[in-house]
Amino acid sequence: MTDAPEIVLNRALAQLLHDKGLAVYAKTGTIPARGIRLDGVMPTTVDEFTLLTPLRPVPEGRADMTYRTQIYTRRKGSVLVARQWAADLRAILDQTEYTPAVLGISWAWEFSALDFDPDSQGRSAVAATYYFKGRRP
Repeated sequence: MTDAPEIVLNRALAQLLHDKGLAVYAKTGTIPARGIRLDGVMPTTVDEFTLLTPLRPVPEGRADMTYRTQIYTRRKGSVLVARQWAADLRAILDQTEYTPAVLGISWAWEFSALDFDPDSQGRSAVAATYYFKGRRP
């Protein structure tokens, strides 16, 4: 059985974030500090992590598809720390061509973003939703 396209996209995004130094992608084992989760479970024992949540793709005609992913990251420090991480992410993904290079993606853009003030343990967060114009599998 092959993986759903949105899972393929999230794995490619995880590797891209790892390669660019924004997070640590360990395909197996426990989540490391600054690690990436793909399974929708928010860790409680790690202060800094990134969670990639696939959203339902939107078909466009017979050949195209808009894939969507929510990228949530939590960082230790003020909301400015999380905002800077989001700005670094935006520099990699927003208004870019062929990024990541899967599913025939031709264009990526940030659709929305929301900042979260620090919690009682001093961890701030940001959630950004990105859209990816690609091809149907």
